[in-house]
Amino acid sequence: IGLEQLEASIDSLFNAEIGENEPGAAILISYRGEKLINKGFGLADLKNKEPITPKTNMRTGSVGKQFTALSILSLVDKGLLSLNDSLNKFWPYDVFKNITVEQLINHTSGLAHFEPYFKQNWNQDSIVGNKDILDWLSTNPTPSFKAGTNFEYNNTGYIVLALLVEKVSGIEFSSYAQKHVFEKAGMESTRYYSLLNPVEIDNRAHCYEKDSLGAWNNVDGNYMDGIMGSMGVYTNITDFLTYDNALQNQTIVSKEMHELIFKSTTEPLPEKESYHFDFLNGEEQGYGMGWFVTNKLALHGGSWKGARAMAVKELKRPLTIVIFINNNSSELRNRLIESTHLLADEYIKIADHKEDDELPRN
Repeated sequence: IGLEQLEASIDSLFNAEIGENEPGAAILISYRGEKLINKGFGLADLKNKEPITPKTNMRTGSVGKQFTALSILSLVDKGLLSLNDSLNKFWPYDVFKNITVEQLINHTSGLAHFEPYFKQNWNQDSIVGNKDILDWLSTNPTPSFKAGTNFEYNNTGYIVLALLVEKVSGIEFSSYAQKHVFEKAGMESTRYYSLLNPVEIDNRAHCYEKDSLGAWNNVDGNYMDGIMGSMGVYTNITDFLTYDNALQNQTIVSKEMHELIFKSTTEPLPEKESYHFDFLNGEEQGYGMGWFVTNKLALHGGSWKGARAMAVKELKRPLTIVIFINNNSSELRNRLIESTHLLADEYIKIADHKEDDELPRN
């Protein structure tokens, strides 16, 4: 299939799933650093009928964990931090005893999950911020397991990483990430967003969920939208392509740090903690620096109120696929990423095969 056919197939796939007056999706397929497909479907803003375009900034949920990890790696580069540092070096809380920075990054810290506590005990008229999570941790909530003995995906750890960036650099977390990650990667429109200190997000997609009557409701502005580190990044597929090339060319942090990003530092992950897409071919997954990794690829999803995201970066060939969605359907996201990967794979196999045929023979 040629590029036009690939585009036609992607169009029919997305148009079949997304109505033109509904919340929608942005899709990027890049190969060898060049965009094959980058376009939007559906609406960023239902009220004003604003369409989603490659420049629409969308909420990415946990896909943002990789930027938190990169902020930490940049501090390691500066000699201000070591991945083996114990958290007790920075905070004297019992809960942080024998937990290292790396264990926060790869979800083996065993720290308690903050969500149940804050859902039950927090006054939801006020915004939860990172500092509130730290205050709660200072009361030594019971860990899920002893640090380093298990893997359990954990948002608390990434909030602590954001707090650590502030503590070590003396700079507010989102400002640090802006300067040392987003700007270094050439991401001009990408921003952290916290309701505690809201910044203007240009071309912003609103987040939507369907109610029991089938109407779409804007669900922006949740009481947990003050949290950064585990989530909170708005970006667009144009910026993500620039970032993906910076990852490829290893220009964000030192070469040594770049080499750690897609290296698993965990045991193979249990079934229930792994992704189950056909294109993974049942390969064992581990966790690197804000990415789930196999021998062949790295991937990470994001899910938050009215937003879903998925980034897949192949490591054996230069293919990247990113989908951002401004509604809360994980099923839609998973179907789209699965089908998009299949179409991209077919296209690349044929395109590369043709190229081989066209190479001069000796």
